Amino acid sequence: MTQRTEVKSYLPPIDTNHIIKIISDFIKTRLEESKRSGIIVGLSGGIDSAVVASLCVKALNSDRVYGVFFPSSTTPPSDFKDVELFCKHLNIALTVVDIQKLIDVFSSIISTPEDSRLMEWANLKPRLRQTIWYYYANKLNCLVCGGGNKSEIMIGYFTKYGDAAVDLLPLGDIYKTQIYQLGKALKIPQKILNKAPSAGLWKDQTDEREIGMTYVELDQILFGLERFYTDEEIVNKLKIPLSRVKKVKSLIYRSEHKRRGPIIFKMGIRTPTIDWRIPLVEPGEY
Repeated sequence: MTQRTEVKSYLPPIDTNHIIKIISDFIKTRLEESKRSGIIVGLSGGIDSAVVASLCVKALNSDRVYGVFFPSSTTPPSDFKDVELFCKHLNIALTVVDIQKLIDVFSSIISTPEDSRLMEWANLKPRLRQTIWYYYANKLNCLVCGGGNKSEIMIGYFTKYGDAAVDLLPLGDIYKTQIYQLGKALKIPQKILNKAPSAGLWKDQTDEREIGMTYVELDQILFGLERFYTDEEIVNKLKIPLSRVKKVKSLIYRSEHKRRGPIIFKMGIRTPTIDWRIPLVEPGEY
């Protein structure tokens, strides 16, 4: 199994205790507003979903948090062991559904053999997972809580209407390298902390290899762009090649459609999602 290499990040350290507290409050508040019974979390055996599940347990206690794991033929067997042990660590219920059977049926229906390295097949897996995920969410009267982080959201490293199709994204404004700080504070098992990030969409796939740079490099570039540094300032401050800065900017611009809902043509005086926005709190509550 590929191990993650510990590399120093130049992002300022976060106050982990404070962040854990406010995210836990966020989860609890969103659940109360929704009138749902609990939270269902998709687990992969990786750091993001482990941190999210831990935060949900802190917010709600283990009896209101449910884990689901959806392996396929390209999922490393070690991931299931990690997920199973982690659920025991948190004392949460776990449901496992092998989605390979669905993929095989889909392949048969369209008379096309599966090729997991092709984007249409790679994206199919997260979309099938979300369908089953929401089935269980409806059955258990739960909100679906995703593990997407700021680094991946900003460059579009997720599947549209797949792993991004959730009700809550507690880590959506936190960089990947900062999530490791939260993981240590939450006492996530060392094996998960050390694991190389991977979506498991094809054999031996790793996120950093697919992105083309380490998360440390990516986060430093995004951090600079967030603070309106010029390309030259990022290169000079962080000693990162200009070509990588340009690549990240290109990924951001090309993936903007993935961070938006369907674009609505504006016709009326007030239009859904544009200028007719309803507060989360019901009128009688404020």
